[in-house]
Amino acid sequence: MSAADALRQLSQHLEICQVFVFQEVCSEELQLEAEMEVALREVTGGAGQVVRCWGYTLHHIDDLEACGKAPERWITPYLSFGNFKRDIAACKVRPVNAEWKLPEGHLQLTKPPASGVEWGSLPSLPDLGFDESFVSDGERSAVPWRGGESFALARVQQYIWERRGLKQYVGTTDWSAGGKCGAPRDQTSKLSPYLAFGCVSPRLLYWEIQRFEKSDRCKGARGLINSLLWRDFYRFIVHFAWGDRLFHLYGPMSCGSVPGGHKVPTKWCCKHYNNLFGGSDPRLWTWKKDLAKFERWAEGRTGYPFVDAAMLELKETGYMLHLNRETVGWFFMRDLQLDWRLAAEWFESRLLDHDCVLNWGNWAYFILTQLPSREDDRPGGGPRYTLPRYSPYLMASQVLGWGRDHDPDARYVKKWIPSLQSLPPELCREPWKADLTDATDDAESDWTCAACTLQNLAQTRRCEACLARRPCASLYVAPLVPPPPEQLGLCGSCGAMEVNGWESEEAIFFCEDCWAQWLASQVQVNMAQVTGTASDLDPDAGWALVPELAPTASAVAAAAAPDRGPRKGARWAVRGNRSDKLAGG
Repeated sequence: MSAADALRQLSQHLEICQVFVFQEVCSEELQLEAEMEVALREVTGGAGQVVRCWGYTLHHIDDLEACGKAPERWITPYLSFGNFKRDIAACKVRPVNAEWKLPEGHLQLTKPPASGVEWGSLPSLPDLGFDESFVSDGERSAVPWRGGESFALARVQQYIWERRGLKQYVGTTDWSAGGKCGAPRDQTSKLSPYLAFGCVSPRLLYWEIQRFEKSDRCKGARGLINSLLWRDFYRFIVHFAWGDRLFHLYGPMSCGSVPGGHKVPTKWCCKHYNNLFGGSDPRLWTWKKDLAKFERWAEGRTGYPFVDAAMLELKETGYMLHLNRETVGWFFMRDLQLDWRLAAEWFESRLLDHDCVLNWGNWAYFILTQLPSREDDRPGGGPRYTLPRYSPYLMASQVLGWGRDHDPDARYVKKWIPSLQSLPPELCREPWKADLTDATDDAESDWTCAACTLQNLAQTRRCEACLARRPCASLYVAPLVPPPPEQLGLCGSCGAMEVNGWESEEAIFFCEDCWAQWLASQVQVNMAQVTGTASDLDPDAGWALVPELAPTASAVAAAAAPDRGPRKGARWAVRGNRSDKLAGG
């Protein structure tokens, strides 16, 4: 049911005079909002009003002029996050509830009743048209989220004040901290679903962070505020600069000198592709729509365990770390060379914390602008536009490296791909290196344990020395793209020069003969799983963070005047107010 149809049904039971909405910036959301406004006029005989509020971001859009110039001048399609953060530092963050304090005699906002109050029956997911595959696996989720404002506030209270999580916070985009996949859960706040659904205000979160810093300054406090600024960056740049180009194959930074941008690079006009962000021109890339490859990626069957573990986590829980989102995104575009919008749509359908500007913005800003480039041999190209040539193994090799850095014990991979649990970490990340030709469950020959190299009898299913499971030929799927070729190296043990070999966790190259000896010296694989814990949130505890709701003189004056929505010429009414376009239905 659309919002417009829901409003028509509500009008049969309620007398509707105003509808309050948070201002949207993306095209589909604006279209739905416009249709709802038409329905409001319909059911109220033209008397109903839509009151739009700018409440999604940390900074209010009307405060951006504090930077010293109009936002239309400094928020351009090519604005980097670093420059945005520098310029917006001059803007102050408004206090909580600044826009919503109401005068006496009008509708008053009060605290909600206790959590034990019976609210009535709620429809199940099947009632709403969703099948069981959309139900988050709470037992395996990073955090067993529960929806609603009460639990959102309780999560803020617990994370900042009870767990003092800011002391451990690393941040979503900080790749310098290793071991993220098996890191303590407080390295990230896990507040993204609550922010995406509006269950908690980013301004309330900001002022709680500031209050915490007064008594205990820490790097994590700045890191979490930095994450909130990313949300502002995408929201404002989509509104002022990118618009619908956010969904274009070549990205939102396409040349704006002609409608739709140039189809081929133009020397003095399109140079930003190679100069900004270290990226390349997407028009030189080969974009495909191979649905068979896409399906294997979406189902977590690419053959690269670090990628597949993240995709299985997304499929089963609706969540994955930002680190994993970038990893699977670059693999999708650089190695599979598929249309990035297919992956963005898949994320939109699965992410528990999906937000249009964040999801599509991250694909366009983090992924699309970082494509490797071939030499530009088209008109207007030449040496000025030459970047390193594309290597089919560029992303695959980085995936393996990130797996070693952020999942050194392969606990994350083994959690989501149990069939790899019997392998040591290095082989778990690269199962194609294990010799499985004769090691099938039905084989009658003896087999060698990959973990400790013990020779076991054919009838044994577990190693008699370390109890590792017997590997089988169907242990894992073949890689969707060829793995990076092994490099010629000098064995760190015997000194032999070999083409084939492997690198240990200590970055020491071993030949094939010495590799088995090195495996035997390793500590038994820790099979501990990283699992979610039961929620211990008190839904009533977080409401202590919300300031008292008291009327102000300005609110009284505003309420006395007729509410006509955004003032004429308001910056945030330019794209959002479509009432003139929809006049007459």
